[in-house]
Amino acid sequence: MRIVSYSGESVVTTDGVGEAVVDYARALIADHSADVVDIPILFEDGELTASLVLGPASQLIVVPAHEVDVELRDEMTIARLRAKTAALGPHTVVPSESETPDTAAMAFDFL
Repeated sequence: MRIVSYSGESVVTTDGVGEAVVDYARALIADHSADVVDIPILFEDGELTASLVLGPASQLIVVPAHEVDVELRDEMTIARLRAKTAALGPHTVVPSESETPDTAAMAFDFL
């Protein structure tokens, strides 16, 4: 399970969804675009859907969470996020002239 911290709030989702959200957010940043995605989250031992606005200004942190006994239906969400990421095409993050290689890498480690 993963904790997704976004806009001052935190939610718990699956490892696969957490990874797919980070990958899609990274692709959106490289594409200078934004999108709204819905993800399954754990809420009081049940499943709800959370909407996230992802884009260049998003401040997103995804960290491991303690395992729980509740399973979330995440297959379709992961497939949808992976398709959206692939549709944006391959991107390479290029640091600006003001960033050293170390600071450029640090800036994207948290996305």
